Amino acid sequence: TNTPVTASDNCAVASLTSNHDNGDTFPVGTTTVTFTATDIHGNVTTASFDVTITDDENPAIANTPADITQTNDAGNCSAAVTWTEPTSSDNCAVTSFTSTHSPGATFAVGTTTVTYTALDAAGNSTTSSFTVTVTDDENPVISGTPADINQANDLGLCSAVVTWTAPTADDNCGIATLTSTHSSGDTFPVGVTTVTYTATDIHGNVSTSSFDVDVVDTESPTIAGTPADITHTADAGLCSAVVTWTAATASDNCALATLTSDYSSGDAFPVGTTTVTYTATDIHGNTATSTFDITVTDNEAPALANVPSDITQTADAGQCG
Repeated sequence: TNTPVTASDNCAVASLTSNHDNGDTFPVGTTTVTFTATDIHGNVTTASFDVTITDDENPAIANTPADITQTNDAGNCSAAVTWTEPTSSDNCAVTSFTSTHSPGATFAVGTTTVTYTALDAAGNSTTSSFTVTVTDDENPVISGTPADINQANDLGLCSAVVTWTAPTADDNCGIATLTSTHSSGDTFPVGVTTVTYTATDIHGNVSTSSFDVDVVDTESPTIAGTPADITHTADAGLCSAVVTWTAATASDNCALATLTSDYSSGDAFPVGTTTVTYTATDIHGNTATSTFDITVTDNEAPALANVPSDITQTADAGQCG
């Protein structure tokens, strides 16, 4: 609105007209308002001014989705994500409504911002955004883990060097590390040891896979210093003899549990041959034996008692004896 326009004339004004009235509604843009004054003698004068309406109102975007969090699609380091698109409106008109991403698009693991932009004819714009977060919840896969290994000890040792083909690891995104508690070619003690492989992907997901290495002690103890066979004369007046010797010893690749003998040095042995056996047993139940013979000989003659003296006697009557 403005102050009303008036007209005057040296004679008299016949009419004063305008193509718009004070209080009219004007569209966005520039409109020319023209006043025309005509006097009673037909003389005419015009005067004009412009009304410019500017659109300073931004478009509105409604129903922008809330932030979306979604796990990865199986086997992929991404996910297809869908949503209901928002709408836009404007006091004049929306000339374009665009988005950085469309529903159903594939999003990489991580956080991506989706932005909608509405633009009206006057160049006013509005943006509205939400985030799409794709999480990697898929563990790595370990392939080729060896079966359990059973192996005898290395000769003379209470252990064994064990080798195998190492497994591999794969992941939908990427493997960060593949570690193991033991390596092929390591030395393992007698007994069962568990070997564990651990795969970690670039997003911290972890998988483990294990197998057992069982080293078995198959080596028997060694007995040393077993005496040679012994021959001994019976003790005087006895049908036996006390026999002594230096006891044998034993050793083992792991450890000796017992060393026993069925006879001891200093025992009495009867006339004849007796076999003495040493038995060594290690801590894993392996045994070894070693023997020697003790022969006791009887070199003592028998003793005669109460033998009569010589006898002289006359022949019986009528007999020649």
